[in-house]
Amino acid sequence: MTYGNAVTTGNRIMLISVRNSMMWAVPCFVMASGALLLDKKRTLTPKKLFGKYLFRMLIALIAFSALFSLFDCILINHSSPSAFVKDMLSDIFLGTGWEHMWYIYLMIAIYLMLPIYKIISANAEPKDLKYLLAVYCVGLSIIPFIETISGKKLPFYICVYTIYPLYLFLGYALHTGIIKLPKNASALMFLISTGIAVMLTAYCLSPEPNSEATVSKIKQLLNVYNFPLYIVTSIGAYGFMRRTRNKEFPVLDSIAAELDSCSFGIYLIHMAVLKFIYAVLKFNPFNNGGTIAVIGVCIVTLAVSYVITKLLKFVPYVKTII
Repeated sequence: MTYGNAVTTGNRIMLISVRNSMMWAVPCFVMASGALLLDKKRTLTPKKLFGKYLFRMLIALIAFSALFSLFDCILINHSSPSAFVKDMLSDIFLGTGWEHMWYIYLMIAIYLMLPIYKIISANAEPKDLKYLLAVYCVGLSIIPFIETISGKKLPFYICVYTIYPLYLFLGYALHTGIIKLPKNASALMFLISTGIAVMLTAYCLSPEPNSEATVSKIKQLLNVYNFPLYIVTSIGAYGFMRRTRNKEFPVLDSIAAELDSCSFGIYLIHMAVLKFIYAVLKFNPFNNGGTIAVIGVCIVTLAVSYVITKLLKFVPYVKTII
């Protein structure tokens, strides 16, 4: 552990539980993307696909991979210019850069397949989409779950590489009413599955002696988005939020809209702020307030990332990327 004895078992259980309780966030983002991008009323021309969507992701990948490599070169590794170039190229083409950049590769993959996904969503009958979702769920979630639990590789598979198309079509199906879930049922799904995730986390991190093999399998499941439990959690969260009609709060709505307009930039930049706090300044939150310090770092990171993003939006061309 980075902070050694400064992190108690209770701290660890709480922090990892919070992380695992938020594993629905990325799936819900992909589901919302499916609801928007697969909408039959939303046209997709080659110019928009390659000139707007993919171009934005590729520029962000190259520019921020270079910036993050430079950050590491100057502040962390103190390496040479040649090492910087080598690391930058590796980060871009081999995905060896900062972990949160995986999102860029995900969006590139979704955009490349989007014309085919739109053909499916525009022409498939509701029963066909339900069949597709069922096959995705079994092939991309249930079978990997059984393999993890049993420790045996099954010979059955479908010709799809990743879980994210399932979430993309789930969002579209829930948005269009192909799958209907009452608000209360969605909330119950979310609460129960989140509770189970917290209990599994506590079991894995408990100081009590537990089976190492069992703990290892549960940890594997808790770290992947194709865990069936997370699928249920994501459906519950998305279904509940979609069916909730919020009252208007002008100030809060304005703040939310402003953060939304800067969300991509905040996502890209926030990791640099965190790395500066923890790796450069070597700030240990557990020796400086514990939980309160962790919350404070989160707030500072959001604020600094927002300010940097907002300033970058005044730079010509950059504002179209972030």
